[in-house]
Amino acid sequence: MKTSSEKFEIQLTKAILSCPIVYIKHDNYLQVDKILKDIVDNNKSLKLDKNSVLEYDLGFTEVVSFDRKEMIDLTYDRFAGIGGIPLILMKLINPNHPKDNVFKLPSLDEKRIFLFKNLFNKDVVSPKILTLLQTFAIKYEQRQYNKLTTIIIVSPEPVDKIPLMIAKYITVLEVKPPIEDEIKQCVCDIAGKQCFENIKTRKYAEEMVRTLQGLQLYDVKQVLRTTFEICGLNAKAVKLALEEKKRIVRRSGIIEVMDSDESFEEVGGLKRLCEDLEIKSQIYGNLGDANKYNVPIPKGILVVGMPGCGKSMIAKATANKFGVSLLRLDVSRLMGKYVGESEANLRLALSTAEAAHPCVLWIDEIEKAFAGGNNPGGDEDMLVLRMMGHFLTWMQERKSPVYIVATANGVLRPEFMRKGRFDEVYFVDFPTQQEAAEILEKKINKRYLNDIECLFDFSEIKDYTDITKKMEGQFAGSEIECVLNIVVERKFLEYLKEKEVNKDKEDFKPTKIKIKVSDFQSVIEDMKKSIMANQKGKENQKTAIQQIIEMQEIYKFTPASKSSK
Repeated sequence: MKTSSEKFEIQLTKAILSCPIVYIKHDNYLQVDKILKDIVDNNKSLKLDKNSVLEYDLGFTEVVSFDRKEMIDLTYDRFAGIGGIPLILMKLINPNHPKDNVFKLPSLDEKRIFLFKNLFNKDVVSPKILTLLQTFAIKYEQRQYNKLTTIIIVSPEPVDKIPLMIAKYITVLEVKPPIEDEIKQCVCDIAGKQCFENIKTRKYAEEMVRTLQGLQLYDVKQVLRTTFEICGLNAKAVKLALEEKKRIVRRSGIIEVMDSDESFEEVGGLKRLCEDLEIKSQIYGNLGDANKYNVPIPKGILVVGMPGCGKSMIAKATANKFGVSLLRLDVSRLMGKYVGESEANLRLALSTAEAAHPCVLWIDEIEKAFAGGNNPGGDEDMLVLRMMGHFLTWMQERKSPVYIVATANGVLRPEFMRKGRFDEVYFVDFPTQQEAAEILEKKINKRYLNDIECLFDFSEIKDYTDITKKMEGQFAGSEIECVLNIVVERKFLEYLKEKEVNKDKEDFKPTKIKIKVSDFQSVIEDMKKSIMANQKGKENQKTAIQQIIEMQEIYKFTPASKSSK
């Protein structure tokens, strides 16, 4: 299997033979230099050498030979008002004008590849440069140049930054992240080949390879050098590498890298959903074997339903169970105020997620990103349709193991809700009496009963279903937690009174405060009128809860709970 660098070298060679302008979006110029040097040195049929390449880096504002051994004198012509790249392009387009004695630039007759770096920086691109590039491309298409004459632009700027007037003349190439074998070779180069042969280190070496998948080659090498310098090859090194990967992913500013210690054991109810995700986790834990035996990589799930019923918790627990990073896409950050900015943000977010694979991509409240505007067919609605189209295409065509957990608290477009986009679409309803009791018990156990110095005594509660009788199908998980919070707050006042009475005692030890079923029942009665399930819409208007119920009646999504009605 060819490495990502070898595949890119083939693509670039073809582009040099057939395209006037090539754009490479990349921020590691040394990697691109190496690939281009390999093409020049090894592809003898092209008849290129180091003298065939002219390099100009706007970061250094200098022209150099490709082997960087010679600085080429480039004089700014005050009379013509040009210098730098415009000077090179004018000389390329019209070698005989202006005269050579004005421009101290060697003849371009022998130059075939013009390598420009940082060209599409917004502070650098000018109408003059764009016009010259356009002129060059037109003359190239009219076959006025040697077929090897190619302008290669390398820049970290997104493809969307390419000005429209020259976009159609440009071929865009992308340096893909290294494949598994390339990362394995990097680990061997730094830790030694024996790390995969030694039974003590093999596990960590394989985990390191899996952790670094999705990063560019430069980042892979940098992370490996850092981790091995600090702690060698062990569990600590793998953990440190994961933290470094998270730091790299955070650069995008749109994707949030989250830490997750949630587990399925802490999720109350939603048994069917949790059991299905347990199966998916087995595939994600053995991606190598899954690829080997052509087992489809799970795509992800869409979880729709009642707000505050554990959808977000599922996303966190999934990443923890899969043993991968959790990335959260904040849809509010996607929307930009300039034309094309929202689509560019979406592409950046999805490419960032792919760079972090394997991972779980949590898209919270996805309906807000693709809900559409109030003016069907208007600009806002067209924007949503374009973004949705790009997202659905990406979901369909992506090959990298990015598991999507999309959650929605409202009605979605039909394109999203049909099966096939996701592995499954689940519906989360309000908890049943038994599920509410399970949620309440889990929250009490996690927060209080595991604390040896706990102030509160729940021993008088023998059966939590005695508390949740009046919660049946009405209280969301977040509202159940709210009931617990209010009960504890009210009982905490008893402690404060006792503390005030005994404020002069140095050895004061508070009495355990007993919490009873009746304490919960009184709070439940107080809250019942304000819970989401009991909210009423205005005349001829349906509440969000009513809309969700109607949506489920129409689409019959798979219940996330085994005990759902």
